[in-house]
Amino acid sequence: MRKNLFSSVIFIAVFGIFLGGCGYAPVSKITQNILDESVFVDVRIDKIDPKNSVAIKDAIRKGISSRLGRTLALKGEANSEITASIRSLSFEALTYDQLGYVTSFRANLTINFTTILKNGELFSINTNGDHDFRVARLVKKTRDTSSIISDKDRYNAIENASAQAFDEFIARLAIKGVKLK
Repeated sequence: MRKNLFSSVIFIAVFGIFLGGCGYAPVSKITQNILDESVFVDVRIDKIDPKNSVAIKDAIRKGISSRLGRTLALKGEANSEITASIRSLSFEALTYDQLGYVTSFRANLTINFTTILKNGELFSINTNGDHDFRVARLVKKTRDTSSIISDKDRYNAIENASAQAFDEFIARLAIKGVKLK
C-alpha cells in the first residue's frame, strides 16, 4: 500500500515537472494577452433560417465562459467583441438501411468569426465543424424509417458543429496569442 502511494506521488511529481518544463499553458491563459476579460458575442441572424443562429450563439456563449473563462458583457461594456456568421450549412446523408432510407446524417457548418481584439486589431477567420447523428428510431419495437430531420435533431447537430467550429477558432486565437507574445 505504501509502495503504491510512493509510486503515485513520484509519478505526479514527474508529470508536473514535465508539464511545467515543456512550457504548457492553457488556452485561457494564452488568450489573456489578446482578449479582454469581458467579451461581447454577436451572431448575425440568417434570414433564411434564424433558428440556426440561436444554436450557434448558445454554443459560442458556452465556449466563451467555459473554455476561455471570460465573462459575457454588453456591447458598450466589453473591450473585445466576437461576431459570428454562418458561411455555409449543409446536411449530407451518411448511411442508408436495406430499403434505401437514410438512417444518419452529417451536419457540415462553416462559420466566420470576426474578432476585435484587446488592442483594437481585427482578426477574421473561417472555421469548420461537423456533427453526425441518426434519424432512424425504434417506435414500439419497430423501426421508424422516416428520413426526416426533426427540429430537435437539427438544433443539436448545429449546436455541436458550432462548438467544434468554436474549438478551432479558439485554437487559431491561441496561436495568434503566442505569436504576439
